[in-house]
Amino acid sequence: GYKEKLVDIREEIMRKRRAGKLPGDTAATLKAWWQAHSKWPYPTEDDKARLVQETGLQLKQINNWFINQRKRNWHSSNTASSSEKTKKKR
Repeated sequence: GYKEKLVDIREEIMRKRRAGKLPGDTAATLKAWWQAHSKWPYPTEDDKARLVQETGLQLKQINNWFINQRKRNWHSSNTASSSEKTKKKR
């Protein structure tokens, strides 16, 4: 019936989400915050609460996205110079 269809659709969506990519509009919301705060990309608890409301993600997902984003894409002057040194050693 109708209810079973909804359950099937919900399970399919959850399976696709587990693959690792966030929906485009969700990622765009997080990236917009990231770009607006690129000098210090550490959202406050209030920022995180707002992002949870805007994206529908869980707080843990928001936290993990920012941790990963900083590791992959944020280079303060300090971390950039140390990563340059490790690249030269290899």
